[in-house]
Amino acid sequence: MKRSLIHILVFFTVFLSVINLYSQVNEKIWFDGLSRSYFARDAIDKSKIDDTISANNTSNGYNILDLNTHVNPIDDIEIFAQIRIRNSFGSFFGSGTEINVRQLRAKGVINNKVRFSIGDLFLKQSKFTLYNYDEELSGYENDMLKHYRDIIHYENFFRENRWRSQGIQTDFSFEFDRFIRSIDFDFFMTRPRGSSQINESMYSSDLLLSGGSIISKINKSLTFSGNYINLFEVASSGTHNISLRNPVHDMMLTYNFSNDKNHFEQTLQTGFSKRFWLHSELENNLEDSISNYTEGMYFVLENNYFKKDSTLSLKVGYRYVDPDFRSAGAQSRRVDYTGKSNTIYPTYTNASISRPPSIFDLVSDEQLYNQDLSSILMGFNPIYSNILPYGDATPNRSGIYMTGKFRKKNKSFISKINAGLFNEVIGQGTFEKRNFVLFKGAAKINFHRFLNWKKELSVHVSSESELTRRGGDAISSLSLYSHQINTSINAEIAKKFFLQASCKQLNANGNEFLTERNNYGNITYFTSTQIDQKDYLLSFGMLYKFRDNVYANLHYNWWGMKFTDQIYSDYKYNRLLLILSVEL
Repeated sequence: MKRSLIHILVFFTVFLSVINLYSQVNEKIWFDGLSRSYFARDAIDKSKIDDTISANNTSNGYNILDLNTHVNPIDDIEIFAQIRIRNSFGSFFGSGTEINVRQLRAKGVINNKVRFSIGDLFLKQSKFTLYNYDEELSGYENDMLKHYRDIIHYENFFRENRWRSQGIQTDFSFEFDRFIRSIDFDFFMTRPRGSSQINESMYSSDLLLSGGSIISKINKSLTFSGNYINLFEVASSGTHNISLRNPVHDMMLTYNFSNDKNHFEQTLQTGFSKRFWLHSELENNLEDSISNYTEGMYFVLENNYFKKDSTLSLKVGYRYVDPDFRSAGAQSRRVDYTGKSNTIYPTYTNASISRPPSIFDLVSDEQLYNQDLSSILMGFNPIYSNILPYGDATPNRSGIYMTGKFRKKNKSFISKINAGLFNEVIGQGTFEKRNFVLFKGAAKINFHRFLNWKKELSVHVSSESELTRRGGDAISSLSLYSHQINTSINAEIAKKFFLQASCKQLNANGNEFLTERNNYGNITYFTSTQIDQKDYLLSFGMLYKFRDNVYANLHYNWWGMKFTDQIYSDYKYNRLLLILSVEL
């Protein structure tokens, strides 16, 4: 018996040694990925809500494993596949388990000159052609809510303001000895939406997105870049008699200079767009007619300054965006309030009222978010973002803006600011124009760096304000003010073990006019709305960091809305949340 055990031990020792040696020698296949366990229990606060229809409490959760497989059949080619295994809580393993391919891509280099990618692509150009702007409420997030935000971004493929699509991409570059230093080219063709059946006799057309970029370094200080993008439908792939066309052109000239301590950069950017629909139902081979044709342009002048030690950076600029400027790649939003409803308690009270989304839903509900490009301007909620709902590409805006960041060299104090004064180019429904005031600021104090403590102690505070006003008579005038404040504390009471607390609150009051648009994006109606509400999210929890990319988080949330003189009823809910995340 003893000899058998020795033989088994020797066998496994040799076997594991062989496996380890093979993994070191064979580097053509390698793995990474992410594993996450998520459990949430939500409950109604009966003292605030008269609701006998909904369940008093609900729970949901899952285990996922995303295994990234990288295969290098030759040195210049890589095949990437992300396989997801998902099992919902509430059943035995294997019951309700889902297995699917989440990403698939091949990329490589031809003759050490031309790079290419086929499959899932993550694309970004300028802020006016192809850019996935951050969602509202995310710019000044405190550390305690970061895990919610990380899940939302991961599940919706939000990476570095890039849009995910499927297609082919290639890029290459040239270097020169005279006149100019280099030229870089990038081209792509993707299909954001395939043809699908609408009803028994109707099929939608393929929606394609093509574009390209050129960047030329003229000399040490001067750089020119150009971008082109076109979102269009292939009419022959469906049964519709109309097809979209939305080409956008962008040009930018950048001049920079620096010394030993400082760097300066000046940018001049402009471009224009077209958008129209082709009608292909004409007889006798006549040319297609064009409807809903619009043209628009934009202009940006920007000055940047930053210290080379990264302690200070400033940006001051002026931006003009025409009312008819349309760019699906830059104006598509991450959140579409008209297309999706809340996952947690979508209705409430005994009257089954549709619950309006709150800051908690925007912070925690990954199902609210959008991954598709829209050919028309998507709906937005003025409570959370009324000044720049489509980022820098928001149409019908002109004004000045300033951003800045400051930090001490030892990172004991970090702050940033974002401010702007804007106005409409033309009025909507009236000759009067809206005027906007934007101010956002945040500060983080790392007391442990001040005091040279080994354990971390930090406090984060931020404030965001938006003011919208329009003059005129009693019918057309408006005034809307929204203010958000965030506070949080993060204290390491033992090695790698943290206690956390945060408060997030938003107040909004005034009136606004919500726009309704048809299938071509034209305004058809204005709806007057009165706003007087308060959103709040209180959190307390514990965090243990096994290492930077491995953590366990347990916290409790109190969240809800308070309304004044509106059709909605106040509500309040509680949530217990557990997250275990491991990056492989």
